[in-house]
Amino acid sequence: MKSFETNKIKQKAYEFGADLVGIGNIERWAKCPELMSPKGILPSAKSVVVCGLRHTDAMVECSCEDNPHDHGSYASQCIMNFHLDRISFDIARELENMGYNAVPIAASNIWRYKKYKSLGNAFCPDMSNIYSPVAAGLAEMGYHGLAMTPEFGPRNRFVSIVTDAILEPTVLMPGKTLCDNCGLCRRNCPTGALVKELNGMTALE
Repeated sequence: MKSFETNKIKQKAYEFGADLVGIGNIERWAKCPELMSPKGILPSAKSVVVCGLRHTDAMVECSCEDNPHDHGSYASQCIMNFHLDRISFDIARELENMGYNAVPIAASNIWRYKKYKSLGNAFCPDMSNIYSPVAAGLAEMGYHGLAMTPEFGPRNRFVSIVTDAILEPTVLMPGKTLCDNCGLCRRNCPTGALVKELNGMTALE
């Protein structure tokens, strides 16, 4: 039954337009701060479904070039966010039609701008859609802090659906296979974010 439901949800996600679909069992979020975790959103959570869309290559590569039609890659990301939000909503509906609870997480713009309860950081998401694809076996973290996939590198955006359905988790990627810490991102970042803001390395558990 678990395999049937897992395959059905994945198939539906692809039908709704996802390029990538993975699933993480709730134990993979065990070390998250409670208020930024799936269980902080749905206490009965057992699984997280993660769906991804790829950026078009030209949208990224031409965004730094002068163009009479230039609206920047971020404008296109707003369209991607809308599409991802629709996918997450439709997947949540599918799960509820199967008899489970499900909460679709917004693709972006879900940040808390003020301190909240025990959270010391005033600028944090309800749940990270950057870490979720790693926990769902779709991606690895790059030196630049982006989730990198074998299919599209860092040119992805993701959305998550928290559910109390027990689904089969996707096998985790082995780690250290997509980013070799070459430093190109650090040397070429136009804002200098990886020089001015980076202070050492951290590991994602």
